[in-house]
Amino acid sequence: MQFLTRMLFLAFVGAAIGWLTNFVAVKMLFKPLKPVKIFGITLQGLIPKRKYEIAKSIGEIVERELLSFNDLWDRLLTEENRKFLLSNLDLKVKEVTENKLPSFLPKAIKEMISNYIGDIINREVEVFLNSPSNEVVEIISKKLKISEIVEEKIKSFKLEKLEEVVIKIAHSELYMIEIMGGVLGFLIGVLQAIVIQFL
Repeated sequence: MQFLTRMLFLAFVGAAIGWLTNFVAVKMLFKPLKPVKIFGITLQGLIPKRKYEIAKSIGEIVERELLSFNDLWDRLLTEENRKFLLSNLDLKVKEVTENKLPSFLPKAIKEMISNYIGDIINREVEVFLNSPSNEVVEIISKKLKISEIVEEKIKSFKLEKLEEVVIKIAHSELYMIEIMGGVLGFLIGVLQAIVIQFL
């Protein structure tokens, strides 16, 4: 009976220590948000301290593994989007040319000129859209870095917002880390009781 009491006591103390240790470790991912000096040691949460490194890494991973410029280009220029773009471009060309041409020109001439210009522009745009490996797309892909957009977005997050996002995404995993600390602590407590009893 005395052994069982000691074992339960050590198991629950171990569980409490294990849970508390992991609870503090999870909280210290974010807390303190700003550097704090305690006994000459500067403390700051891991994610706030490494925010810029994390932002850069996430940006690079997104662009390299998830969404490159070429992926985005292909998605933007589906057949449906292409038709929509060309038809709107055609309407805009007609509207602009008819409004900008001198008013003394007969309507039929204006229409003929706007149709001619519209056809040229549509043909050129069609050629451009059908050749994604062309120079302009290469230039755009170098200038439009998805990694930099993602990085800047994460850097601009307030630390509280970043904490909220991470907790929302990984809430159950973080909770399980705390629980596992308690479970491991409990098992270590049981093991300690056995070692004390039989050694």
